[in-house]
Amino acid sequence: PPGIMETTYKVVMLDDGSITVDAPSTVFPETGYFTLFDEAAYSKGKKGHSFHKYVERAPYTKEHFKLKDDEVNEKWTVLTAPTDKEGDLLPDKDFIPPSLGLNTLGKKGADAEILSTLTMCPGLKIPECPEGSEPNLRCRMYRNKYPDVEETVVVLVKRIDVMGVYVSLLEYDETEGMILLSELSRRRIRSVKKLINVGRQEVALVLRVDKDKGYIDLSKRRVSPEDVERLDEQFNKSKAVHSIMRNVATTKRRDVEDLYQAFGWEIASEYGHILNAFKRLLSEPKLLDKYDLSEDVRAAVLSNIELRLTPQPVKVRADFEVTCFAYEGIDAIKSALTSGMECGTKTNPISIRLIAPPLYVMTCNTLDQEFGIQMLQNALEKIKAEITAKKGEILIKMAPTAVGAEEEAALAKALEAAQKENMEVEGDDDEEEDEDA
Repeated sequence: PPGIMETTYKVVMLDDGSITVDAPSTVFPETGYFTLFDEAAYSKGKKGHSFHKYVERAPYTKEHFKLKDDEVNEKWTVLTAPTDKEGDLLPDKDFIPPSLGLNTLGKKGADAEILSTLTMCPGLKIPECPEGSEPNLRCRMYRNKYPDVEETVVVLVKRIDVMGVYVSLLEYDETEGMILLSELSRRRIRSVKKLINVGRQEVALVLRVDKDKGYIDLSKRRVSPEDVERLDEQFNKSKAVHSIMRNVATTKRRDVEDLYQAFGWEIASEYGHILNAFKRLLSEPKLLDKYDLSEDVRAAVLSNIELRLTPQPVKVRADFEVTCFAYEGIDAIKSALTSGMECGTKTNPISIRLIAPPLYVMTCNTLDQEFGIQMLQNALEKIKAEITAKKGEILIKMAPTAVGAEEEAALAKALEAAQKENMEVEGDDDEEEDEDA
């Protein structure tokens, strides 16, 4: 297989749910993954590899199988595919090479002609693109080739016709779909262009899917605001994953669909979404080990995740006024502010600066925005408790909130202006001395 440096083993028997390999069982973990190669497909210029999961391994001996003495071969290993409680193969978990174009290998399994071209290796080893060709970066974002009926999808409006609006499903490799005019709005349509425009991104509900003909009928009027909000969050997560996968595919010369098929959709089923798994990998990179990826692909995946998903520090800020006209006065204010700063941590210290009496600004840098906001809120409550006990007052001008570059620039200008006002003008002291004289 192109770009595969690992040792491959001959396939000696193969059926829908098991594969027998000319390799000892010590080569394979108890459960894991393997890559199957069809040399005949490669010779025809077709894709000749597929990725599979097995849940059990066993040597080809009487201890594990009903065999005659002359059939036993301790150097062979049998790997078994995942099944449900009834013993039926799980969907998309069979061992049939897609390059054969078969739905089943039958009761007898693969014949000698098929077996003569098949090899495999442990782990998910994704072949590189052949020299002179570029990796295919097009792929759907989810395992299913088509969406399910009543699933909400993100679409891009391509053109408006007399029959309806033609769109492409962005999550499903821009597969074409159509929104009938009657499904555009619950209200009477006076002008289609006022409802929908070419180039605009919309959310639609899947009404019908004809997988044989590739027809997908959609509805816009049956989508609720809750559907839009929920799908927007999921689509943003899927786009973030797709960006990482495409970058790995580009830099390591692998087809992006191979990355999804090898491990992407597998970890999606385990963690609910690929992005959830990617975020776990930031702190637990060993979670990727069980897929036994090629070292260059594994390193590229982890480096891209670290580059794109590592949380960036956020500045949280609150503005408030503190006054105290009692006997302790300024000492009470200093004590109250100090108690508020003590609510900070070593990694997230709280800073309080004077803008202009009696206005102060409280800030902290944190990787967790919600944690930072809550920490400043606790600090303000502590300041309030202490200053109130000493007959002072606190007035919150801006509640704790995350701020960006514009707010920081405005704060810097305010501090600079306050500093200028508080500076003594050169020569003031001499003038005062002359007046006294």
